[in-house]
Amino acid sequence: MSGERESYTARQIIAADMALLAVAFIWGAGIPMSALLTREVSPLWAVALRMILSALVLAVMFPKKIITATREDWRSSFYLTAVLTGTFITMTFGLFYSTASKQAFIGGLNVIMVPLFVWAVYKKKPSAWVFSGAAVTTLGLMVMGFTPGMEFNFGDFLSLIMAVFYALQVMVAGFCARRVEPVRLVALHIIMLAVIMTALALFFEPPPNIAAFNLKIWATLLCVSLCNTIICFVIQFRAQRVTPETHVAVIFSLEGFFGYLVAVASGQDPFHLQGALGGLLVVAGIMTTEIESFIKRGERQG
Repeated sequence: MSGERESYTARQIIAADMALLAVAFIWGAGIPMSALLTREVSPLWAVALRMILSALVLAVMFPKKIITATREDWRSSFYLTAVLTGTFITMTFGLFYSTASKQAFIGGLNVIMVPLFVWAVYKKKPSAWVFSGAAVTTLGLMVMGFTPGMEFNFGDFLSLIMAVFYALQVMVAGFCARRVEPVRLVALHIIMLAVIMTALALFFEPPPNIAAFNLKIWATLLCVSLCNTIICFVIQFRAQRVTPETHVAVIFSLEGFFGYLVAVASGQDPFHLQGALGGLLVVAGIMTTEIESFIKRGERQG
Protein backbone atom coordinates (compact mmCIF):
# COMPACT_ATOMS: atom_id res chain seq x y z
CA MET A 1 0.00 0.00 0.00
CA SER A 2 1.40 3.37 -0.96
CA GLY A 3 2.25 5.78 1.83
CA GLU A 4 1.56 8.86 -0.27
CA ARG A 5 -1.59 10.87 0.22
CA GLU A 6 -3.90 10.57 -2.76
CA SER A 7 -5.68 13.54 -4.30
CA TYR A 8 -9.16 14.10 -2.85
CA THR A 9 -11.89 16.60 -3.64
CA ALA A 10 -12.91 19.37 -1.26
CA ARG A 11 -16.24 17.58 -0.72
CA GLN A 12 -14.45 14.38 0.36
CA ILE A 13 -12.22 16.35 2.74
CA ILE A 14 -15.21 18.14 4.28
CA ALA A 15 -17.04 14.80 4.74
CA ALA A 16 -13.97 13.35 6.46
CA ASP A 17 -13.74 16.45 8.66
CA MET A 18 -17.35 15.97 9.74
CA ALA A 19 -16.58 12.38 10.70
CA LEU A 20 -13.66 13.63 12.78
CA LEU A 21 -16.01 16.13 14.42
CA ALA A 22 -18.09 13.19 15.67
CA VAL A 23 -14.91 11.61 17.07
CA ALA A 24 -14.04 14.85 18.88
CA PHE A 25 -17.50 14.87 20.47
CA ILE A 26 -17.25 11.25 21.65
CA TRP A 27 -13.74 11.74 23.02
CA GLY A 28 -14.73 14.98 24.71
CA ALA A 29 -17.72 13.32 26.33
CA GLY A 30 -15.43 10.48 27.39
CA ILE A 31 -12.99 12.67 29.33
CA PRO A 32 -15.17 12.80 32.48
CA MET A 33 -15.76 9.04 32.16
CA SER A 34 -12.01 8.41 31.94
CA ALA A 35 -11.53 10.62 35.01
CA LEU A 36 -14.11 8.51 36.87
CA LEU A 37 -12.30 5.28 35.99
CA THR A 38 -8.90 6.58 37.17
CA ARG A 39 -10.40 7.36 40.57
CA GLU A 40 -12.57 4.26 40.94
CA VAL A 41 -9.99 1.75 39.67
CA SER A 42 -6.44 3.20 39.38
CA PRO A 43 -4.71 5.20 36.61
CA LEU A 44 -2.80 2.46 34.76
CA TRP A 45 -5.36 -0.28 35.32
CA ALA A 46 -8.09 2.00 33.99
CA VAL A 47 -6.28 2.14 30.64
CA ALA A 48 -5.17 -1.51 30.74
CA LEU A 49 -8.70 -2.84 31.31
CA ARG A 50 -10.03 -0.54 28.61
CA MET A 51 -7.49 -1.90 26.11
CA ILE A 52 -7.95 -5.54 27.17
CA LEU A 53 -11.71 -5.32 26.64
CA SER A 54 -11.24 -3.55 23.31
CA ALA A 55 -8.68 -6.12 22.16
CA LEU A 56 -11.00 -9.02 23.04
CA VAL A 57 -13.89 -7.48 21.09
CA LEU A 58 -11.65 -6.84 18.07
CA ALA A 59 -10.24 -10.39 18.19
CA VAL A 60 -13.77 -11.83 18.13
CA MET A 61 -15.07 -9.50 15.43
CA PHE A 62 -12.06 -9.34 13.09
CA PRO A 63 -9.87 -12.43 13.61
CA LYS A 64 -8.87 -12.56 9.92
CA LYS A 65 -7.59 -8.97 10.02
CA ILE A 66 -5.20 -9.99 12.78
CA ILE A 67 -4.14 -13.41 11.47
CA THR A 68 -3.35 -12.16 7.96
CA ALA A 69 -1.41 -9.08 9.12
CA THR A 70 2.06 -8.79 7.60
CA ARG A 71 5.29 -7.88 9.35
CA GLU A 72 5.04 -4.40 7.84
CA ASP A 73 1.49 -4.05 9.23
CA TRP A 74 2.74 -4.90 12.73
CA ARG A 75 5.74 -2.58 12.39
CA SER A 76 3.64 0.40 11.28
CA SER A 77 1.13 -0.31 14.04
CA PHE A 78 3.92 -0.39 16.61
CA TYR A 79 4.88 3.21 15.75
CA LEU A 80 1.35 4.27 16.64
CA THR A 81 1.38 2.08 19.75
CA ALA A 82 4.55 3.73 21.05
CA VAL A 83 3.09 7.23 20.70
CA LEU A 84 -0.27 6.24 22.18
CA THR A 85 1.42 4.62 25.17
CA GLY A 86 2.88 8.01 26.06
CA THR A 87 -0.47 9.67 25.34
CA PHE A 88 -2.49 7.38 27.60
CA ILE A 89 0.02 7.42 30.47
CA THR A 90 0.24 11.23 30.58
CA MET A 91 -3.52 11.56 30.03
CA THR A 92 -4.41 9.12 32.79
CA PHE A 93 -2.07 10.48 35.47
CA GLY A 94 -2.89 14.03 34.37
CA LEU A 95 -6.55 13.33 35.05
CA PHE A 96 -5.66 11.80 38.41
CA TYR A 97 -3.80 14.91 39.61
CA SER A 98 -5.86 17.56 37.81
CA THR A 99 -9.42 17.99 36.51
CA ALA A 100 -11.17 16.82 33.35
CA SER A 101 -11.85 20.34 32.08
CA LYS A 102 -8.29 21.62 32.66
CA GLN A 103 -6.81 18.63 30.86
CA ALA A 104 -9.23 19.06 27.97
CA PHE A 105 -8.04 22.62 27.44
CA ILE A 106 -4.31 22.09 28.01
CA GLY A 107 -4.27 18.94 25.88
CA GLY A 108 -5.99 20.87 23.12
CA LEU A 109 -2.91 23.03 22.70
CA ASN A 110 -1.60 20.35 20.35
CA VAL A 111 -3.56 22.23 17.69
CA ILE A 112 -0.74 24.73 17.23
CA MET A 113 1.94 22.01 17.35
CA VAL A 114 0.65 19.89 14.45
CA PRO A 115 1.11 22.54 11.69
CA LEU A 116 4.68 23.06 12.92
CA PHE A 117 5.34 19.30 12.94
CA VAL A 118 3.88 18.99 9.42
CA TRP A 119 6.15 21.81 8.27
CA ALA A 120 9.21 20.18 9.88
CA VAL A 121 8.54 16.62 8.69
CA TYR A 122 7.08 17.13 5.22
CA LYS A 123 8.90 20.40 4.42
CA LYS A 124 5.57 21.85 3.34
CA LYS A 125 4.44 25.08 4.93
CA PRO A 126 0.74 24.96 5.92
CA SER A 127 -1.47 27.67 4.43
CA ALA A 128 -2.27 30.97 6.13
CA TRP A 129 -5.82 29.67 6.68
CA VAL A 130 -4.47 26.73 8.70
CA PHE A 131 -2.18 28.88 10.84
CA SER A 132 -4.94 31.46 11.39
CA GLY A 133 -7.43 28.79 12.39
CA ALA A 134 -4.91 27.16 14.74
CA ALA A 135 -4.08 30.53 16.32
CA VAL A 136 -7.74 31.44 16.92
CA THR A 137 -8.41 27.96 18.30
CA THR A 138 -5.42 28.20 20.65
CA LEU A 139 -6.66 31.58 21.87
CA GLY A 140 -10.08 30.05 22.53
CA LEU A 141 -8.50 27.21 24.52
CA MET A 142 -6.52 29.70 26.60
CA VAL A 143 -9.66 31.72 27.33
CA MET A 144 -11.53 28.56 28.31
CA GLY A 145 -8.76 27.16 30.46
CA PHE A 146 -7.55 30.24 32.34
CA THR A 147 -9.32 31.29 35.51
CA PRO A 148 -8.10 33.89 38.08
CA GLY A 149 -5.99 32.24 40.75
CA MET A 150 -5.62 29.04 38.75
CA GLU A 151 -2.50 27.10 39.72
CA PHE A 152 -0.43 25.04 37.31
CA ASN A 153 0.07 21.72 39.09
CA PHE A 154 1.81 18.44 38.30
CA GLY A 155 -1.29 17.06 36.60
CA ASP A 156 -1.38 20.09 34.31
CA PHE A 157 2.29 19.54 33.43
CA LEU A 158 1.49 15.95 32.46
CA SER A 159 -1.42 17.24 30.37
CA LEU A 160 0.99 19.54 28.55
CA ILE A 161 3.26 16.58 27.78
CA MET A 162 0.14 14.74 26.64
CA ALA A 163 -0.49 17.57 24.15
CA VAL A 164 2.90 16.84 22.54
CA PHE A 165 2.12 13.12 22.33
CA TYR A 166 -1.35 13.96 21.00
CA ALA A 167 0.18 16.05 18.20
CA LEU A 168 2.53 13.19 17.37
CA GLN A 169 -0.43 10.78 17.41
CA VAL A 170 -2.20 12.85 14.74
CA MET A 171 0.95 12.80 12.60
CA VAL A 172 1.73 9.10 13.07
CA ALA A 173 -1.92 8.08 12.62
CA GLY A 174 -2.01 9.81 9.23
CA PHE A 175 1.28 8.12 8.28
CA CYS A 176 0.11 4.64 9.35
CA ALA A 177 -3.46 4.92 8.04
CA ARG A 178 -2.07 5.32 4.51
CA ARG A 179 -0.05 2.11 4.92
CA VAL A 180 -2.34 -0.24 6.88
CA GLU A 181 -6.04 -0.93 6.35
CA PRO A 182 -7.85 1.09 9.10
CA VAL A 183 -9.65 -1.76 10.91
CA ARG A 184 -6.49 -3.88 10.89
CA LEU A 185 -4.49 -0.90 12.19
CA VAL A 186 -6.97 -0.46 15.04
CA ALA A 187 -6.86 -4.16 15.97
CA LEU A 188 -3.07 -4.49 15.88
CA HIS A 189 -2.22 -1.37 17.84
CA ILE A 190 -4.95 -2.03 20.43
CA ILE A 191 -3.58 -5.53 21.02
CA MET A 192 -0.09 -4.15 21.55
CA LEU A 193 -1.42 -1.38 23.80
CA ALA A 194 -3.28 -3.96 25.89
CA VAL A 195 -0.07 -5.95 26.43
CA ILE A 196 2.08 -2.91 27.23
CA MET A 197 -0.42 -1.19 29.53
CA THR A 198 -1.18 -4.43 31.40
CA ALA A 199 2.55 -5.02 31.96
CA LEU A 200 2.99 -1.47 33.28
CA ALA A 201 -0.08 -1.78 35.50
CA LEU A 202 1.12 -5.09 36.97
CA PHE A 203 4.52 -3.56 37.72
CA PHE A 204 3.40 -0.25 39.24
CA GLU A 205 -0.07 -0.86 40.71
CA PRO A 206 -1.84 -3.63 42.64
CA PRO A 207 -4.40 -5.59 40.59
CA PRO A 208 -7.94 -4.26 40.94
CA ASN A 209 -10.67 -6.28 42.62
CA ILE A 210 -12.79 -6.85 39.53
CA ALA A 211 -15.41 -8.75 41.55
CA ALA A 212 -16.11 -5.53 43.46
CA PHE A 213 -16.83 -3.46 40.34
CA ASN A 214 -20.33 -2.04 40.41
CA LEU A 215 -22.62 -1.55 37.42
CA LYS A 216 -21.49 2.06 36.97
CA ILE A 217 -17.84 1.06 36.58
CA TRP A 218 -18.64 -1.76 34.13
CA ALA A 219 -20.92 0.50 32.07
CA THR A 220 -18.27 3.22 31.94
CA LEU A 221 -15.56 0.74 31.02
CA LEU A 222 -17.71 -0.80 28.28
CA CYS A 223 -18.57 2.62 26.86
CA VAL A 224 -14.99 3.90 26.65
CA SER A 225 -13.82 0.55 25.22
CA LEU A 226 -16.39 0.29 22.44
CA CYS A 227 -17.19 3.92 21.61
CA ASN A 228 -14.14 5.95 22.65
CA THR A 229 -11.61 3.35 21.54
CA ILE A 230 -12.76 0.97 18.78
CA ILE A 231 -15.33 3.08 16.95
CA CYS A 232 -13.44 6.36 17.27
CA PHE A 233 -10.12 4.94 16.09
CA VAL A 234 -11.72 3.27 13.07
CA ILE A 235 -13.39 6.56 12.09
CA GLN A 236 -10.21 8.54 12.70
CA PHE A 237 -7.98 6.27 10.63
CA ARG A 238 -10.44 6.14 7.74
CA ALA A 239 -10.83 9.92 7.78
CA GLN A 240 -7.09 10.55 8.03
CA ARG A 241 -6.60 8.85 4.70
CA VAL A 242 -8.44 11.84 3.28
CA THR A 243 -8.17 14.90 5.49
CA PRO A 244 -4.86 16.71 6.17
CA GLU A 245 -3.25 16.38 9.61
CA THR A 246 -3.61 20.13 10.16
CA HIS A 247 -7.40 19.86 9.78
CA VAL A 248 -7.45 16.90 12.18
CA ALA A 249 -5.68 18.88 14.92
CA VAL A 250 -7.99 21.88 14.66
CA ILE A 251 -11.12 19.71 14.65
CA PHE A 252 -9.91 17.61 17.58
CA SER A 253 -9.46 20.83 19.58
CA LEU A 254 -13.25 20.76 19.98
CA GLU A 255 -12.74 17.74 22.21
CA GLY A 256 -11.87 20.18 24.99
CA PHE A 257 -15.04 22.19 24.48
CA PHE A 258 -17.20 19.07 24.40
CA GLY A 259 -15.36 17.74 27.46
CA TYR A 260 -16.04 21.01 29.26
CA LEU A 261 -19.76 20.88 28.45
CA VAL A 262 -20.07 17.28 29.69
CA ALA A 263 -18.00 18.01 32.82
CA VAL A 264 -20.28 20.96 33.64
CA ALA A 265 -23.46 19.03 32.84
CA SER A 266 -22.36 16.11 35.04
CA GLY A 267 -21.48 18.41 37.94
CA GLN A 268 -17.74 17.73 37.87
CA ASP A 269 -16.89 21.36 37.07
CA PRO A 270 -18.73 24.68 37.50
CA PHE A 271 -20.00 26.76 34.57
CA HIS A 272 -18.01 29.86 33.61
CA LEU A 273 -19.06 32.44 31.02
CA GLN A 274 -15.48 32.61 29.76
CA GLY A 275 -15.69 28.90 29.01
CA ALA A 276 -18.57 29.56 26.64
CA LEU A 277 -16.73 32.51 25.05
CA GLY A 278 -13.60 30.41 24.61
CA GLY A 279 -15.69 27.67 23.03
CA LEU A 280 -17.03 30.14 20.47
CA LEU A 281 -13.46 31.11 19.59
CA VAL A 282 -12.58 27.43 19.11
CA VAL A 283 -15.53 27.03 16.75
CA ALA A 284 -14.43 30.19 14.89
CA GLY A 285 -10.94 28.72 14.50
CA ILE A 286 -12.35 25.52 13.03
CA MET A 287 -14.53 27.46 10.59
CA THR A 288 -11.48 29.49 9.53
CA THR A 289 -9.64 26.28 8.65
CA GLU A 290 -12.64 24.85 6.80
CA ILE A 291 -12.92 28.01 4.64
CA GLU A 292 -9.83 26.77 2.78
CA SER A 293 -11.68 23.62 1.66
CA PHE A 294 -14.66 25.64 0.45
CA ILE A 295 -12.36 27.96 -1.51
CA LYS A 296 -10.59 25.02 -3.18
CA ARG A 297 -13.95 23.44 -3.96
CA GLY A 298 -15.09 26.68 -5.61
CA GLU A 299 -11.89 26.91 -7.65
CA ARG A 300 -12.40 23.35 -8.98
CA GLN A 301 -16.01 24.08 -9.92
CA GLY A 302 -15.17 27.46 -11.49
